[in-house]
Amino acid sequence: MDLSRRALIGSLSALPLTSAAVKAASSLPDKAAFEFSGTYLNAAYTHPLARPVRQAGDDFLAARANREVSRAWPADNPRNQAAAKFAAFIGADAADIAVVPSTMEGENHLLAALGIDETHGVVTDAYHYSPSLVLYGELHKRGVPLAVVAPRSNRIELADIEQAIGPNTKLVAVSHVGSGTGFQHDLKALCDMAHKKGAYVYADIIQSVGAVPFDVKESGVDFCCCGTYKWLMGDFGTAFLFVRPDRQKELKRTAVGWRQVTDEVSHVYPLDPPGPVIGDWTMKTGTAATFEVSTPSWCALQMAIASLDYVQRLGVENIARHRQPLIARLQDEMPKLGFLPLTPKETTGPVVAFTYKDAAKRLDPLLKAERITISTYDNRIRISPSVYNDMDDIERLLKAVSRA
Repeated sequence: MDLSRRALIGSLSALPLTSAAVKAASSLPDKAAFEFSGTYLNAAYTHPLARPVRQAGDDFLAARANREVSRAWPADNPRNQAAAKFAAFIGADAADIAVVPSTMEGENHLLAALGIDETHGVVTDAYHYSPSLVLYGELHKRGVPLAVVAPRSNRIELADIEQAIGPNTKLVAVSHVGSGTGFQHDLKALCDMAHKKGAYVYADIIQSVGAVPFDVKESGVDFCCCGTYKWLMGDFGTAFLFVRPDRQKELKRTAVGWRQVTDEVSHVYPLDPPGPVIGDWTMKTGTAATFEVSTPSWCALQMAIASLDYVQRLGVENIARHRQPLIARLQDEMPKLGFLPLTPKETTGPVVAFTYKDAAKRLDPLLKAERITISTYDNRIRISPSVYNDMDDIERLLKAVSRA
């Protein structure tokens, strides 16, 4: 679901609210659910843990400490419930989700499974996640054809991506919402175009899912991955990789571990049936069996269940509706203070960024003194408000940076 900011807010305003949705919307900002102090406007870096999410982690660790290990044992763990909740969150089926350690690892595993090599190229853009650009640059050094589309006027133009796709392009890889500038792709238009030219599309969705409405089937994306520690409000160590079911046949298994094995039979211990010393087994099939190799973070998955419940209870539409005037205020006022906009105004995502010379050097002392947290870089800043922020937080930031 990719909408302009005006269309998004208009559509959200037109939506009839159920009594539950009205209650959820009226609870924002939800400052009481969080324990941090100061003004935190940096959820695009990592989201603070809400109280129910932290409690889920504490409960899991307490059970482990008391040797109640059943929740951590392979036959009884939070993996399936977490994957099913995430699948429902993005309009997918649970069978099409694999649990991986991080978004970046998911992208690496996918490239290997797709067989990206000297004969199968990649098109990406300069606003894709920066370590992903390094990944593709390293593959290019090994002979993989690569085209990187440059921005124009702080946007990645669909026509430029289309022009970059060649006859050997197998994959177009983008960040749905860019972590650096907040630029937001029209993912459906991108997928429609790429598919017509015979290419698949991978989207890093870590800066969009939980922050803006997103549906994999509506977007048409072939593959996407999302860690839980940003807008899904969970912890590090867990991400969900989606594979469109009709693309599964295009993937090859590139790693093997116990998560993929079933019907394993030993032939070396006393009373074992006769057979080869190496044993007998069957390899599972499907998305999880392709990518899940070993034990994931059961604790992070337990926390993901709680965090997905929390985000779902608030409602992504309500979250977007609450955030929009905060970002609009920043877009209106920051340029007056000498900050040059990097984020297109029509972008509906949770990130707003600005160019500012010597930003970290000039702003960090001021922000630290006021206990305000944003992302600062050499010559730019990134601000990302969430459900616990209000207009007072924005005004506090504007006042602090005005002294620079």
